[in-house]
This record gives sequence, structure tokens and C-alpha cells, in this order.
Amino acid sequence: MRDADNVVESASAIADERAILRVLYTYGHAIDYGEEDKWVGLFTVDGIFHVDLPRGQPPIHCAGRKELAAFVAVHPRAPAALHKHLLLNPLIDVHDNEAQAASYFQLLLDIDGKPETYCFGRYLDQLVRCEDGLWAFQETGSRRFQSMLPRSFPHNGGDR
Repeated sequence: MRDADNVVESASAIADERAILRVLYTYGHAIDYGEEDKWVGLFTVDGIFHVDLPRGQPPIHCAGRKELAAFVAVHPRAPAALHKHLLLNPLIDVHDNEAQAASYFQLLLDIDGKPETYCFGRYLDQLVRCEDGLWAFQETGSRRFQSMLPRSFPHNGGDR
């Protein structure tokens, strides 16, 4: 009976990791193509999006769905802005209904017809299993090690 319990536990852990990977991957697809409701829906109601920027630039910080929606509404998107958020080497730790994910990211931007690295860094995410059984970001944060962000890039949910 013990082997059967281990198999069920392993299958559950694998299913949780796959569901969390789906959230991580959906984040990039949704923000790249302007799927605002889908992107905001990846967060809990009080979810936090925080980005520490390099070279003394002020951080981007949005808390709650209203600020998240305001941020993503002005975020560049295809086809006007051709860019791709790439997620690399995710490490996921699940503990019951909470999870931490650490991964690298690279943001490619079409510059003069060539894909160039616009910025790269590390995501540090806190996720929770919601009442509906789906996983969502409680807090997603990133630290950008290099950035070519223009000064006009929206920094907070209220900036337009």
C-alpha cells in the first residue's frame, strides 16, 4: 500500500508543477499579445507585481487587480511592439497550497528588424492554490540585471 501512496503523491506533485508552469508560461504569452484579462487573471485579487530595475531607476510596483490592469493596459504589445518574454530554467518548490518559483527571463525585442535582448534577469514568484484549485501569482517579482527600458516605460499601475 505504501508504494501506491508514493505514486499518488508523486503524480500530485507533478500535476502541481505542470499547472504552475502553465501559469508561468501564460504570463509571457498574455503580456506579449495584449491579453489583458488573461494576464490580470493570473494574479490573486490582491496580487503584487514588482520589478526592481537597474542603475537606480525606480521600481515598477502594482498591487491589486486595478493597478495590474492599469499597468498591462499601457504595456507595449504585438503587432505594434514585437517582443517576446522568454522563461528559462524554472525551479518550482510546492508546499501544500503555496509554491515558490525562481526562473531566469530574457525579453527579446525587434530592433531594426533583428531580435535583440532588451533586458534579462530573474523572476522570483510566490504562487498560491486558489479556491477553484487553480494556481495564481500572489506576488511576482523580478530583478533586471540589464535593461534598455526607455524613460517613458510605465512604472506603476497609475502611470499613463
